[in-house]
Order: sequence, then C-alpha cells, then structure tokens
Amino acid sequence: MKLIIAEKPSLARAIRDVVGREYTVTNAFGHILELAEPDEYTPADVPVNSKTGKKRWRMEDLPILPDKWIKHPKLDAKEQLMKIKGLLNEADLVVNAGDPDREGQLLIDEILDYCRYRGSVQRVWLASLDETSVKKAFDNLRDNREYRTLSQAAEARSQADWVVGMNLTRAWTIQNNGLLSVGRVQTPTLALVVRRDIEIEMFKPRDFFDVVVHCRHTNGDFLAKWKPSADDGPGFDEEGRLVDRVLADKIAAKAIGQGRVSRYEAKDSKQSAPLPFSLSALQKAASAKFGMSANNVLEAAQSLYEKKITSYPRTDCRYLPEEQHGDAGHILASLPVSDQLKGKVSANRKHSAWNTGKVTAHHAIIPTGESASGLSDAEEKIYDLIWKSYAALFLPDYLYKAISVAVALGGEQWTASGRLDMDRGWKVLYGADAVEEDDEDGEERASLPSMATDDLITGQKGEARAKQTKPPKRFTDGLLIDAMSNIHKFVTDPAAKAKLKETSGIGTEATRANILETLVKRGFVERKGKQIISTTTGRSLIRALPADLTDPVTTARWEDHLTSMADGKLDPAKFMGAIQQMVREQLGKVTSSVSVAGGKSSGGSGGAKKAGPTCPDCKTATIILKTKTGKPFCKCEKCGSAWWPDRSDSKKLGSKWEARK
Repeated sequence: MKLIIAEKPSLARAIRDVVGREYTVTNAFGHILELAEPDEYTPADVPVNSKTGKKRWRMEDLPILPDKWIKHPKLDAKEQLMKIKGLLNEADLVVNAGDPDREGQLLIDEILDYCRYRGSVQRVWLASLDETSVKKAFDNLRDNREYRTLSQAAEARSQADWVVGMNLTRAWTIQNNGLLSVGRVQTPTLALVVRRDIEIEMFKPRDFFDVVVHCRHTNGDFLAKWKPSADDGPGFDEEGRLVDRVLADKIAAKAIGQGRVSRYEAKDSKQSAPLPFSLSALQKAASAKFGMSANNVLEAAQSLYEKKITSYPRTDCRYLPEEQHGDAGHILASLPVSDQLKGKVSANRKHSAWNTGKVTAHHAIIPTGESASGLSDAEEKIYDLIWKSYAALFLPDYLYKAISVAVALGGEQWTASGRLDMDRGWKVLYGADAVEEDDEDGEERASLPSMATDDLITGQKGEARAKQTKPPKRFTDGLLIDAMSNIHKFVTDPAAKAKLKETSGIGTEATRANILETLVKRGFVERKGKQIISTTTGRSLIRALPADLTDPVTTARWEDHLTSMADGKLDPAKFMGAIQQMVREQLGKVTSSVSVAGGKSSGGSGGAKKAGPTCPDCKTATIILKTKTGKPFCKCEKCGSAWWPDRSDSKKLGSKWEARK
C-alpha cells in the first residue's frame, strides 16, 4: 500500500481528488503530538497544588533542561494517531504531505518517528492545490531524507521556545506572584510596542515653518516652496527645519513681484506594478485597507489555499518562478478583470517579479486559476487583493512625466515638483485605491501648469505656514507585522543593521500573527480600533526584564541560526546548547519588580490579581485581592499595607495605617 499523510483534512481532500486512485490518503490535524509539560521532568517529591493537580512552581527546580524530550498525543488526536499507526503497519511507501515549510515537515516526520515506521518515505512539495499543480508535485516526489534538516530546525525552534518560555515564565511569575509570560519571540515583539508607545507619549511637538509662494504663470497658478541656501544656519534646527518665525515672515515678504522659471524639467518616467504579496505584505495591506487583524488575514488566506483558489500563504517571498510564467493565460482567464481592461492584459508580458533566483522555499501568493465563489466577506477581501496583485503584473506600466520646477523670485530660490499622468496603465485596475499601491517615494503630487525655463512668473503673495513635528504612528497589526519582518529598521548599530537587513526578522511568516494574538490574550497589549497599545503590565514587564530578552536583534539572530540549521549549515545541538546557557544566565537576573494587573499565576503561586490604587505609604502599585467571604481589599506587596478599596470602613487589616475616609 502507498500511503499519503497530509497535514490536515482539507489538504487530504484536495490530494485525494487528484491521486486518490493511486494512493491511500489519511491526515493529521496539524501537530497531533506535543512536548510533555515540565511536571514530567521535575523531581517526584515536588508538592502538588490541590486545586490544579499539578506540581507547584518552585525556583529550586529551575532550570528545567530535558536530556531526552518526551512527546505525547494531544487528547483530541489520540484516535486519529491510532488510525494512522494502523495504516503505517500496512504501508510499503509513505508520502509526507505536510505543508511546504519546516513545521509541515516536522509534523509528519514526528508521527513517523513516534510510530517507529522504518519503511520508505518520500516528500511531496505542494505550493498550490489546483489539479495541475498537484499532478506536477506528485510527478516530482523526492526522498524525504533530503528534508531532514527542515525537521531538525522546526524541532530546535520548538524546544528552544519551550526552554525559554517554561523556565523564564515560571521564574518571573514566582518572583512577582502573578503570571508573567516570557517568550523567545513574544517578549522582543512586546518591547517594540512598548518602546513605540513611550516614544509617542514622551514626544514633544516642535514648531517649524514652511514658506511658500503663490505663483501665477500665463498657463495657470501653482505653489512653490522656499529652498534655503546651504549657508542658512541660524534659525534652523538640527533636521534643517526653519524654526525662526521672524525669518520665515521676512522670507515670505520677498515673495511678491516679478520672477522667472530658472529651471523646468519634465522627465518621462514609468512605474511597474508592485510585486505580488508575501504573507507579511498581505497582512500590512489588509490592515491598512480593511482594518483586519494579522490573524484574520492569515486565516482567510489559508482558507483560500485549502479551497484551491490561491497558492500557499505562509511565504516570505514576493517573487515567482519563471517556469510558471506559462500558466499565466489560464490563471488570467479565471480572474474578474473588467471588460475595459481585458484588452490591455497580456499573458506574454514579463514583470520583474518573475525571477527564479529570488524565489525562496515558497513563491509569492497568487491565484491558481480555480473559480472563486461562495467566499466569506474576509475571504473576498483577501482574494481581491491577491488577484489584483497578479493581474497587475500583466498590465502596462504606469507612465508619467516627473516635473521639477525652480523659480527665482525676490533673491530667493523656490521649488515645486509633481507628476503629469500620461498612461495610468496598471493603476486603472485599482481605481481610486491606486495611490496605496505606489512605492513610497515621497514625491509631491502638485498640479503644475506647462512651463519652460526662463518663463516669467508673478509672485502674488508669500505665506509662512506654521507646522509641528509629529510623533511616530501607533502600531497596527499590519505595521507591527511589517516591523517584525524588517527588524533592521529598529537597529542603530550600522554593522548589525546591514546584516539584519539581508537576513532577519522576528519570528516567521507562519508564526507572527499567532505571537501578536498571544500578546493580546495575555493582557500585554490591547487593540483600540486599528491601533495596538501596550498595557500597564506589558510596560512593567519590559521595564523589568534584562535587555538581552527584549532586544529584537538577539531574537532575529536566533532566527538566522534556525535558517542555517534548515540549510544544513548548523548543528542543532550547538544551537540548543547556546539557548540553555542563555537561560541559566537569565535566571540569575530575575527580579520582583513587575506590577501585575489582571494576571493569574500557576502551580499554586496565587490567584487572580487586579491592579489597585497607589499605596499611600510607599507609593508602589497595589493589587486587589479578596477575603474568604469574597469581599475585595487592596494590598501593597512591598510594605504590607492593606485596606478596603472603598475606604469607607475604618477597620484595620493588619496594615500600618487605617483606611482613609
């Protein structure tokens, strides 16, 4: 018997529809095995919490560093695992049909290892689930052993997350008497949000001035902006902004009378359609346009993939293999391109996105050519972004004239720039939304009349426009995912910045959305509209943790190591040794300095806690607890003071002072 083990039921159905006559097809439910909990690695004499039935968390048991890792079937997957094991007993050949990434490789490999299967195993790499792609993939099966390093990298990632998370979460929770989750990826991600929020709140706007002139030309009016000469030092800040109001008014007063066009340039320019989407680029676009969370985007894209409508979504690549260019005609014919544009779409056009050399493990997200019907609202929105990004590749370039004007007036230089559309090309596909698809070149889009060098103009009036500097934007789902993907933008060290720009991000395309949801669920950040804002607990935790745990550079470099491992260039044991040593060092830096709000400790470390008012004695944040009868009271864990929160009862609670009226 030839047996295919797919990652999930939907994938199994898609495969069965194409090759079901040749193979027996079964499936997992994602990871159906999980690492054992710390209780299985700690001494037998550790006291048990009577409420949870689990061993208590104790500092003396840390660090927990398993010599041999134990895995167990998930409770809801035991029956399916036994079914797979029975089929493996009869199989002569097994095909690993996990998703085409390192996690997909591991979740099938670990089943084979758990069931002690020793027969022949091959690997199918399914980037798309339409019939043509599935047939091609099964015509090109490879020996599963060629992908073993992918499994090793995924296993190392899982074990590293366990070692960091289990040990440091327990240590910080025990010391602070409230659940504080610490993670290899989630903690530096939280630090990005906290630091951005603090930067915004500490930001002090600064006044500056733009001086403009209202110009009249025989072909029309336009605005030009004053351009200071190189020696204009006094009156400017370190960023070159004019901050002297008197000087601004003085310059504006010169902007009246006759002048001339000292330079007029209209350069023919063109712009190709943007590259098709990677997952992070798709999440950023959907967050900006629809306000969708990163996780909702991933779920919709995954659903479209499982319905065979689009290609594999968890990709970090925005390029396409040249050998798939021949499929364009079939795919384009399935897309809802308007009649107005169909005549301009050419399947023979070859955009720079078609570059096999830049394709990583998975190509960009594109339509498969399958019919898209019966979609949910979220799926419809994501499909609209994906199919348009593909169709745009086969439309003409956007053609325009880049216009640059310099005006000499009143002994000063004034400039203006803009664009004159010649052929909107692919932008017609996006209509009014086309601006969002532009590359961010910062070019002004002023409307300028036709002019020529040495033409006369009249300065009608000058104007000193008061402006203020603006703080950075709050993170949204899309902006945070983008920050995690482009961590080099948040690094100041030039050498590290250059290295990280080439190679690194925090987390992976497959895990970033889940990391963000974890931060929300654990109360470290919250969503307010589109914005993601850190909570008091999140800020307190980042303030208390050592810099090594919050530095995104450290985590990004770990991701580099995992990539090297997947490429067969790094020994997993060496990586895990470094992680274990780091954990030992970090355990020595744990403090009891975090204000825990709304958390819940585990293993007998305490109950639910809510933040209370500031203690009048020592000015420390307090927590609200409950008596045995359920009545809430405030307690300061630093000095021991306690009182009724409504302050209407003068009864002492063993505190240093009576409750205030």
